[in-house]
Amino acid sequence: MKIIGAFFRWLLTMNAVWGLMIVTAFSLTVYRQYAPKVVLTPNDVWHEGPNRVAITLKSGEKAEEILCSVVRKGNEFVVETSGSMAGRVQKEAPKASLLKVEPRRGDKFAMIWQTQEAGEFAVVINGKAVGKGKLVNLQALTDAALEYAKKAFELGLGLVSTMVLFLGLMKVGEDAGLVKFVARLMRPIITWLFPEIPPEHPAVGAIIMNFTTSVLGLGNAATPFGLKAMNELQTLNKHKTVATNPMVVLLGWNTAGFAIIPTSMLAVRKAAGCSDVMQIIGPCMVGGLCSTIAAITLAKLLGKLKMFSVEAALAEEAEEMKQLGQPEAKGEDASPSSPSGDDGSGSDKDEGKE
Repeated sequence: MKIIGAFFRWLLTMNAVWGLMIVTAFSLTVYRQYAPKVVLTPNDVWHEGPNRVAITLKSGEKAEEILCSVVRKGNEFVVETSGSMAGRVQKEAPKASLLKVEPRRGDKFAMIWQTQEAGEFAVVINGKAVGKGKLVNLQALTDAALEYAKKAFELGLGLVSTMVLFLGLMKVGEDAGLVKFVARLMRPIITWLFPEIPPEHPAVGAIIMNFTTSVLGLGNAATPFGLKAMNELQTLNKHKTVATNPMVVLLGWNTAGFAIIPTSMLAVRKAAGCSDVMQIIGPCMVGGLCSTIAAITLAKLLGKLKMFSVEAALAEEAEEMKQLGQPEAKGEDASPSSPSGDDGSGSDKDEGKE
């Protein structure tokens, strides 16, 4: 199980995900470029004797039709000719070629052909359309990567300018006392959400500022306040390797991301050329409120279960230490590198694992 757990932890890292996506895209593109294409055709489109097969390749605004002649004799097919109808020189090889036609199950016939072009294709046999799809090659993959890299850069430039505008407006409101006013309104909520924290503890002020800046959409300002709050909560922690209930609730709030003014989303929509940037404020508020309520409710309820208690967390940690042959870490002697543990209220059973 440890090997499987280590594999999934590696797999879920961002670099591993991007690496797998790149390798997968490259492998699929190579396969689709060089592997023969197969179009399943019904039996009734094929006539005894000569048959006219037209393969149309379309790339952008350009289209080219390749004609082939196939002679059917029972269940045997003979490909006789293949050429272009776009005025190409006869000595030049066509962009697509029909390889063979062979029977398949269910009264079907597989038309196997080959091309290394990119774009769209359509297959017509004796005037009846039998298949269509998209083609891709390495050149198309490279062109798409460069094109979208350019679009991402242009989007980023627009995003920076819009973020500067919104953050500047919020900074004006902060200097005018808006943040402090909202903080006073939120103090009763903070006291209700974190009853384990003493009222005058420094963690309360940091949590209030973190909540206030998050609600106002100041994500860049909320991050340092959140880190400060976690550090202050760690001073109340008796077991430094297990998260307390206040830590879990604070993490749930910041993950859910309720905001009255979603500045980042507004900036993205403005940079993308949206005509009505403010249209999403209402849906974002409703969605953020629902996710925040769900996160806090689950944090409170799961913290009361025995499997998420501090005793269960310490027992699991002791078992891991025993398997590794290391001395068991206890209480204040444990390394403070991981923000977790007792919340100082004396009620260990209401605590959750990190």
